[in-house]
Amino acid sequence: MQFPKEYRQLIVQTMDKNGWIELPAQGTSMYPFIQMGDICRFVPAQADHIKKGDVVLFFTRYGSLVAHRLIRKAWLEQGIILHCKGDTNLACDEGIDQELLIGRMDWIQRNERIIHVDGWAAQAWGYIVLGVPPISLVLNHYLARRKRIQG
Repeated sequence: MQFPKEYRQLIVQTMDKNGWIELPAQGTSMYPFIQMGDICRFVPAQADHIKKGDVVLFFTRYGSLVAHRLIRKAWLEQGIILHCKGDTNLACDEGIDQELLIGRMDWIQRNERIIHVDGWAAQAWGYIVLGVPPISLVLNHYLARRKRIQG
């Protein structure tokens, strides 16, 4: 989903003012780690302070707001380029300029439960997804089948 420039500015201003922003999850690209309706809290982050496996919030160059897992960083003359991927996506996103990075995920609220991304379960899931790429294919097929069944 593309957002108008004013909405993007509002997100950045909210992060600057509060030190965080909470957003409802949409889509299935990070399933099962992030599920539809989860509330995700993001805190400000700079490209040189995030690490492989972090879930980061960014705008694409087309204006879409995305939260995906950092796969790697590339240092180029013009700055840091972030390479991210949704856990159920089969391919990486287009490289993201460091200026488009908004923040890093701090926690997820699912129903009444808070899941901290630095907790052991969240960290273990990140290592599994990064270390066993076929997991993404299995999850992708599962979600496609579930969608067909639900109609």
